[in-house]
Amino acid sequence: MLKLPMPSVILKQDYANRLLQGLVDRVINGCTITKNGKSIHYELDAEAKEILIPGWKSTTPDKNKLKNLLINEPIALKKLNDDIETDFNSIVDSNKRPSKKLLLEIFGYSRIFNNSSKADAYWLAKKIGKNTCTYCNRLYAFTVEVNHGTNAKSRIVRPEFDHWYDKSDYPLMSLSLCNLIPSCPICNSSVKSTIKFDILTHTHPYIHIPGHPDLTFRATLKTTGTLQWGVDIDTPFNSIEERTVKDMKLKEIYSMHGDLEIKDLMNFCNSYPPGYLKQLFENVLKDSKGKLNQYDVYRMLFGSELDSSKFLDRPLSKMKYDILHNMGII
Repeated sequence: MLKLPMPSVILKQDYANRLLQGLVDRVINGCTITKNGKSIHYELDAEAKEILIPGWKSTTPDKNKLKNLLINEPIALKKLNDDIETDFNSIVDSNKRPSKKLLLEIFGYSRIFNNSSKADAYWLAKKIGKNTCTYCNRLYAFTVEVNHGTNAKSRIVRPEFDHWYDKSDYPLMSLSLCNLIPSCPICNSSVKSTIKFDILTHTHPYIHIPGHPDLTFRATLKTTGTLQWGVDIDTPFNSIEERTVKDMKLKEIYSMHGDLEIKDLMNFCNSYPPGYLKQLFENVLKDSKGKLNQYDVYRMLFGSELDSSKFLDRPLSKMKYDILHNMGII
């Protein structure tokens, strides 16, 4: 689990500009969806509309709640979600309280992000601009489009967006910018799926607490019969990092890299005298005569990123950094 830089003010505004008016229209007017050849109209009751858009019948409806649901940062977003749910529960007639299923249809994540044009999903993936899965940092998750001129594009592949707060339980946050985490299919669908995450129990990529996420990769050597390299992940006991690593099955998944990248990395390091690789690093940097910097040389030697802010640009960057740092190579 790595950090994502908080969305910029410009990205938040652009995101709101793309999605807000459509969301306002669906809250006020409802939406009609065709399923199995039948058209179904979904619409909120007036009480729920008033909670989401105060003055929704007037010429100047207050759209701020919906806008904030789209662009608020995680802590403020969760509070807003909880406040709105409390207001919904205070509606006297329980039959007029919106169900989670109804809200999910009104907010319309699937229709917006998985529609035939895929425009909004690809736009957002490119704006976030990270190359690997946020959760595991093992797999590339490129956004690939091919331009054909005159606004024609072939959209080929993009990261999946995991709802950090599960959209079925938290439909109000199903379109929230900071609730959409670029990830690989393994982490999103096979591992995390609908595991219940909360900021009190799990690390959130957009919440940057000093010292967090506090986890360290460590190479291990097993001696059962034959020598075999493995990898472990150290986290503070009973911490949110420990819970996140456990729920995301990161130890189990990373163990498969023991006989691959870890073995190659350790053989590379152990094949030379102590200090040799560090001296090699310095010599390559010096001999480039300014054409390469330390980050370039590191990428050439180890195929990963040295700068922690760029770990998500190349697979396994965090793992390799921790192991090389522990060995004194960097």
